[in-house]
Amino acid sequence: MIAVLILMVIFGGIALITYVDNTSKAQRRALPTGDPALPALPTPAEAAPDAVETLALRLPEPTRTAAWTLLCAVVDAQQTPQSDARTAYLLTQTRDAYLPDTLRAYLGLTDGARRTLIAQGQPAEVLLSEQLRLLEDGVREALRHDHATADRLLSQGRFLRERFGHAESALTLPVSTRASD
Repeated sequence: MIAVLILMVIFGGIALITYVDNTSKAQRRALPTGDPALPALPTPAEAAPDAVETLALRLPEPTRTAAWTLLCAVVDAQQTPQSDARTAYLLTQTRDAYLPDTLRAYLGLTDGARRTLIAQGQPAEVLLSEQLRLLEDGVREALRHDHATADRLLSQGRFLRERFGHAESALTLPVSTRASD
């Protein structure tokens, strides 16, 4: 019985070593040839046609640069640990919904819609630039504030009011009518 257990441990160790070795080799093969600290961007063939990266590549300059700048700022901010759930949510929504929806709306404009916007004095490129600026300002503002600290203070205040708020009215000290010496 002991011999069987020893053999199982030996073969299990060999299997584990083989697995770790194969996994590390596969990871080394998958690394891009550039800076290993930087994540590799998908090539246009790999990226989905409606991915935010692909949409940004289809924009005219200078809005393409503005969209990429915003996307890079969001991705960089997401890679740093966020203690604030609201900021993390805003960054995720900006990358997954707000920015792609904005780019799709612009890229989906027909020639007739562009003419209508121009007739109203609002060229599509100007509208897109304004919307990208709004997104960028919102992300910058969210990263500047520390919502988590404010939330902790507000939560602590709520807790203390619930815990001691009723006691405040029950524990009133009598007012002394004696004159102090």
